[in-house]
Amino acid sequence: MKASISNQWTIVQRPARVAGRRNEIASMAGWEIRDENGHWRVRTAESYRKQSPGILTCRHIRDSQFDFLATLPEQDSQITASTSDVVADELNRLRDRDALAAEVVRFQLSFPQASTTQLPYVMKAFFTEVAKRLPESELLVVDVASELAVRYTLAKFLLTAELAPAQLFGDSLPAGRALTTGGIFGAQLFTAPALLALAPYVIGVPASRARVAAVWLFGRPVAGLAFPTDQLIDTVRLAPERFVGPAQRGGQNPPTATAEQTIAFFTWWTSQVNKVLAVAIDPVNFADRNSNVYSPFKHWQYLASIERLFRDVAETLADTEYHETAQLRAAYDALDTLEGMRHGSFDTMVTPSRAARTLQNLRQDLPPDIAAVALPVCERAVDALENVKDGFTRTSNYYTPTGLAGLPGKKGRSMNTTWDQATSLYLRRDRNSAHSFLNMDEWEKVLLFSHNGTLPRGIAGLAFLYLLELVTRPDQIVAKLR
Repeated sequence: MKASISNQWTIVQRPARVAGRRNEIASMAGWEIRDENGHWRVRTAESYRKQSPGILTCRHIRDSQFDFLATLPEQDSQITASTSDVVADELNRLRDRDALAAEVVRFQLSFPQASTTQLPYVMKAFFTEVAKRLPESELLVVDVASELAVRYTLAKFLLTAELAPAQLFGDSLPAGRALTTGGIFGAQLFTAPALLALAPYVIGVPASRARVAAVWLFGRPVAGLAFPTDQLIDTVRLAPERFVGPAQRGGQNPPTATAEQTIAFFTWWTSQVNKVLAVAIDPVNFADRNSNVYSPFKHWQYLASIERLFRDVAETLADTEYHETAQLRAAYDALDTLEGMRHGSFDTMVTPSRAARTLQNLRQDLPPDIAAVALPVCERAVDALENVKDGFTRTSNYYTPTGLAGLPGKKGRSMNTTWDQATSLYLRRDRNSAHSFLNMDEWEKVLLFSHNGTLPRGIAGLAFLYLLELVTRPDQIVAKLR
């Protein structure tokens, strides 16, 4: 499915400080800029030339292609002599440890540490060695276009010029900086959910250097959790007593995705996120609908929101069957973020019939190799959501085979719900308990305490389900922004 490429221009009210830097900004940001009545008329270069966006691009590095790594950006300015020595000592120490975790750390240290000229030899030697452990290992490189960081910075710069112009004369733009880091660390932030899609198993790990991420795909799902652990804090961690149902972390029923399927899925995910980011950093999509004047405030809000979404979903997956209470909280946060981004209300997204329709649509839209990796967590989530109703007490005065009946309503009227509605209402109350269980209406109390409080394990996967829907259909994002 192609991303929607705008054929429009937007008006940018340029700060006086950059009035004479039009050509420089156009070149760095990948903008087409025209002067118009003291302002700029702007659109992205890719939309002007009717080209596909190239914000994130993924390349599969096969055995004969390691020389490509010598073309990556140099890392010298970010590696000092002291840090280089520390990394070298750590790499030497890790060589004596015969464990996959040690190999992963070696990969994540070697990729940014090696000079560009040495990188092909370092990575070829590394993958020759790890093939003894994981023979279907593959190396992928995700390139992050420099325009991503520049367009992020311009949105922040123009916002600062509007709200706090005195900051423009400093060395940085500090306000809100940590909420929009994807322009710098885009590959790792936006690809993490893909590597965690089969959690608690992982299909690969990332390593980053300037504007590039390397991804070591293992060739098969590898267990991401080991029990017992050697982390003493885990011995004090509270047991996840709320969650019921089968678990995977014990090694039972591991995912069966093949090397070909994981490569196909990760490559597809990167391609789709590329389209999502193309929409997210296009100033035309953040113009006032009446005046067509670009709003840097609206743009920054969206950039911070989409980053929050990807981060929440990654946390949801990383906590699978490890810290399930935190996992559920992160899932609730992700659904709230999607609601704020106009991709559906929380209440609707936790309705079993809506989740089932979303899953069915994804089954129809996704090729089999993609679905093999993307859909298992979604299927568990939809099954779990359907089973929330099993927690309602059958001996309750309000329980019926088709839902709850006779709940106390407003003005003395009774209220009936289907299981779809009861599930959604219950999960909304559960989410709202972050503000305590106090101050509830009478019907809310009856609803909440007609349920035993347990939730089926896997329900937090709803966050990934709806992120997957967004990534699968990036052309729909523009409509949500209007």
